[in-house]
Amino acid sequence: MLLHSYKISRTLPCLADPEKIRVIADVSDEIPEVFPFLNAVLKGCIYNHPALTLTIRKDGKLFTLHAHHITLAKIEDENEAEEILKWLKDLINETYEKRDQIEPNYSMAAELKALDIFKLLPGTNCKQCGEQACLAFAVKLVAQDIDIMKCDPLFSGEFQGKQKVLLELLRAAGYMTTSKEINP
Repeated sequence: MLLHSYKISRTLPCLADPEKIRVIADVSDEIPEVFPFLNAVLKGCIYNHPALTLTIRKDGKLFTLHAHHITLAKIEDENEAEEILKWLKDLINETYEKRDQIEPNYSMAAELKALDIFKLLPGTNCKQCGEQACLAFAVKLVAQDIDIMKCDPLFSGEFQGKQKVLLELLRAAGYMTTSKEINP
């Protein structure tokens, strides 16, 4: 077992969403040893080996693991924070136990950029998603503040090629995507 316990040390307003909270939890043990293994088994992590941080995106939330603490962002309340911290503790310990079977990944995944997403959107500025323009939609999509499924034109037969590439890109970066893909 690598991580024995954690304790919430601070609860602050979330910088990304003022209606949510940010939680900082101190960990009982140094955990950076497991980061390259987590980076190998989880999609869409942002691993910074020199800084000894690993950021995980899950369900529109951000979890950043540091050597001595964990930061959670976009959290509803402390109950949700406790559930996530328990999940992270289990994930860290299970991955650590299986580390001999995992090829560590020391690479830093590139973060998705709004302009990269924008180029793969239909570009119709139709406002069906509730945004004023496709670029505004792309910015919200990168921040995981909107679901790709809100872009109805993308899922029409006309943009099937863009749809396939964009969904693959989002999934590879660890973004949640439901599937109503148009198949050939």
